[in-house]
Amino acid sequence: MGVSGFWKAAVALCGVALSSACATGGSATYVEGALRPRHFVFHEVVKWDGKGSGGWRAACLYVGIARDTGEMFLCRFGVEMPIANKAQGFISTEQAQSLSASCANQAAKATFSAATPATPISVACEEFRTFYELTLNAAIEGARVPKTCASGIKPVVVTPTGSTSRGGM
Repeated sequence: MGVSGFWKAAVALCGVALSSACATGGSATYVEGALRPRHFVFHEVVKWDGKGSGGWRAACLYVGIARDTGEMFLCRFGVEMPIANKAQGFISTEQAQSLSASCANQAAKATFSAATPATPISVACEEFRTFYELTLNAAIEGARVPKTCASGIKPVVVTPTGSTSRGGM
């Protein structure tokens, strides 16, 4: 499979619907809108020398998770990945942003739609981060989703209630 074919397969992998479970009764946790590639503002943390595998980029997001009761929680996480690896070769910023958004949205649908009214939002956030890392690492070898952001990376804040000066859906 060529490089172009690989990226099409990676996007398809992240685009597969992973769950359609719904919470019933009481309150519900919802994901309104979607994370977009522009929300993933990557910064080069380790410079790539242009040869072989190497380099490292990181982004930081604070994503609002809301319940229909009005309860809201900021799910904070970093997104980190190599600039080039053995499996994919060079990963452009646009590819990194697109795959990061696609995989995050699928992980959110799978984890938050399965949350029940009894599930603490902080627990749903942790489950999201875990599932997101598995999904993103399957698309980009070496990618990870740490609980904290890389030092010096300013977070992009995304809220489920519309645009803000720092993020918004």
